[in-house]
Amino acid sequence: MCAALQPEELFQAAQKRAATMSLPRAQEAQEQLRAQALALFARIPEPPVYHRAEDPARKAAEALVPELEKVLALAVARESGHWEATERILAALKAHGEALCHTVGGRLVQAEEAWRRAVELERQAHPTRALGSKEPVATPVYDRTSGASRYDPRQDPVAQVKLICPNTGCKRINDYGFVPGPGTRRYVCPACSTPFLAYFGELRALEIEHKSSSRRYFFTVDEVRGSGSSRIEFEEASGEEFPVARRDLLVFLYTEARELKVVRNLTNDRLMWISPAGSCFVVTAAFGEGAPELVAFREFRDEVLRQHGLGREFIRVYYRYGPGVAEWVVRRPGVRRGVRGVLKQVHRVLKTTRSAGT
Repeated sequence: MCAALQPEELFQAAQKRAATMSLPRAQEAQEQLRAQALALFARIPEPPVYHRAEDPARKAAEALVPELEKVLALAVARESGHWEATERILAALKAHGEALCHTVGGRLVQAEEAWRRAVELERQAHPTRALGSKEPVATPVYDRTSGASRYDPRQDPVAQVKLICPNTGCKRINDYGFVPGPGTRRYVCPACSTPFLAYFGELRALEIEHKSSSRRYFFTVDEVRGSGSSRIEFEEASGEEFPVARRDLLVFLYTEARELKVVRNLTNDRLMWISPAGSCFVVTAAFGEGAPELVAFREFRDEVLRQHGLGREFIRVYYRYGPGVAEWVVRRPGVRRGVRGVLKQVHRVLKTTRSAGT
C-alpha cells in the first residue's frame, strides 16, 4: 500500500486526521508542532541516487510516512490560527511528505527535487538563530571603487540579545552585545552593577528524568561558532514547563559564583528559573538550613500542593519570587522573628493534620 502512495493521498489523509483532532491551547499547540516537526526533520533521510534491491533509505522513508502524516495533521489543524511559523512548518512538511512518497515509490528524480525544496523550506521554517553565525554574502576580493579588500582586518559583528540578570533581587531585562563564538561570557548588569555569566549554545538533545517532586534536565548543546559541545544538567522543582526543540538557541545564565539561575530560549523567548529540589526559601530563611521544621513544609508541598492545579500555580509563583523574599527577610532580624513565629503556628497545624491522617 505504502509503495503506491501518492503525495496527494498523504495530504488528504492528514486533512481527515486534522478534522478529528482536539488541540490544546494555542501556544502549547504551536510548541508541540514545532518540537515534533524539528525532531522529524532530523530523521528524514536523503533520497537514494540510484535503484537497488532492499534499499535501506526506501525502508526508512516508508517507516516515516505514518509519523509525517500525524505531524502534518497537527500543522493543518493549527493553520487556522494564522501563526506565521505554522505556515512555514506546514510547507516544509508537505515538501518532505512529497519526497518520502516518491522515495518509497522509487520515483527518485521527483524525490530528489522535492527533498531539496524541503530542505530549503525547513531552513526557512526554523533558522538556527545562531546570532551572526550565518555565512556572509560573498564580496569582491578587491573593490576598485572603495579600495576595500575582502581580507582587510575587520571587527566581528556584534549582535544584540536580551538577557535577564540572574542575580537575586534584580531580574532586570536589558540588551547586551554578543560576538558569536565558543565559551562563557561575562556581563555586568547595568541595573544592579553585579556581574553574571552567560553560556550560549544550540540545542542538540534534551533528556528529562521525572522524579516524585522534581525533574532532572540533561541538555546537550553545541557551541555557537565552536567545534565542541557541552552537557549541562540540573534538578528543577518548580514544575514549570519549558518549551524547547532541537536547534533552538539557548543561553544559560549563572551568578559570578557559577550558580545556574536561569535558562532562556532565545528562539521562542521562553525562560525557566531554576528552583533547586527541596528549596523552601522563606522557611529556610526563618529557621535556618537543616531545621526540622523544613521536613513538614516540604512534605506539604509534595503531598498536597502538587496534587492540585492551584497548588502547582502557588509553587510556581513561590519559586519565582521566594528567593528575593527570603533575602529580604534575612536582612531584617525583626521581620525574621515575626515570620518565624507565624511559621511555627503553621508548622503545628501541619503536624496535627498529619498525625490525624496517620
